[in-house]
Amino acid sequence: MSDVVTRATREEFGLWYEEQAGTPVRRLLCAFAAALATPAPPGRVAGALGRVLDRYPECRTVFGPDTDGTLVRLPGPGPTPTVRFGPEWSVAGAAAALGAEPLSAETGPVLRLGVLTGPAGQARQVIGVAHHVVWDGRSEELFWAALARELAEPGPDGPLRPPPPASAPAPEETADPQWRAEVPPGVRAAAERRARAHGVTPFSWLVGHCAAAAADAGEGALTPYIDVDLRVLDPASRERVGYFQTQRALSVVHPGTSGPDAARAVLADIGALATLALTTGLPPEPETTGPSCKFYVRDQRSVPGAALTPIDTALPVARNDLAAGLTAAGGRAHLTVTARRGAPGPAPAALGRALLAALDRAAHDGPQGDEKA
Repeated sequence: MSDVVTRATREEFGLWYEEQAGTPVRRLLCAFAAALATPAPPGRVAGALGRVLDRYPECRTVFGPDTDGTLVRLPGPGPTPTVRFGPEWSVAGAAAALGAEPLSAETGPVLRLGVLTGPAGQARQVIGVAHHVVWDGRSEELFWAALARELAEPGPDGPLRPPPPASAPAPEETADPQWRAEVPPGVRAAAERRARAHGVTPFSWLVGHCAAAAADAGEGALTPYIDVDLRVLDPASRERVGYFQTQRALSVVHPGTSGPDAARAVLADIGALATLALTTGLPPEPETTGPSCKFYVRDQRSVPGAALTPIDTALPVARNDLAAGLTAAGGRAHLTVTARRGAPGPAPAALGRALLAALDRAAHDGPQGDEKA
């Protein structure tokens, strides 16, 4: 039997259509990782992971259109064994290895999992790669909370397999360039204080400053994109794993726009989108022309009781031509800029440095770090 999810429209399930249109799946993946507070036998962790997947069947499903054009969720292939990575593997390397194995929203699997062991053979970290069509920030929170509960209870061990053979580096023509850097301590908190002082939300403040800097770096008008969370339309979806977001364009930002002015425009756009989502519904997204950039801000929260601590990790993916995001985990924050190879616009490293300077301005209302508390 099939379980109806939603009408198969590009508006609500664009990620599935992107895969069908030939977008490489590696551009549609999310990586997630967490450190275990107490190392545990790998088989025990694998068993707990299997029970989490039983709790959230969306992690084992595939998708396809029914005869009347309705997109439906279908039973996917059986779970793939948890991959056991030895101490020679890094979190980023393990994520890349999992992401290099087949994943598909049409044929499955949509999720792969692994554990990283230390010299003593105990699992110290959990790593996963999921197709974005079944994964977002709230899904990750639900996943870690469920895993913490399963690890606290005795249960059977799960199957393990060795990591895939080391693959050759991605060919130059398929690799998407990415730049990452740690944000100086205190910048994020200071920026949020300045946002409140200016009467805007921290998200709008950060995105506005970054969009203004990106327009200046590209020396041309820029269309910012953000994700709009649709879980507000169905409160029950807050307890379900899945992708409940849609990308939306904001007002065009021109070179020379100040960070505060861009932030106020972002806040107004978000308010208008929220009103539409809660009343008439969001209309189809029109095609935009010219340079664009997706902006995001993520907080990876530790599980209550500190059983698991999320680790900031990233795959070199580029669903958008250009994406820039701030991710906070474990008291640290990283800025990541990813570009689709061949897309117009500034190189990720150049844009990244411009965005770091913009974050400093967002924190201190100026380039000199002279914050007026």
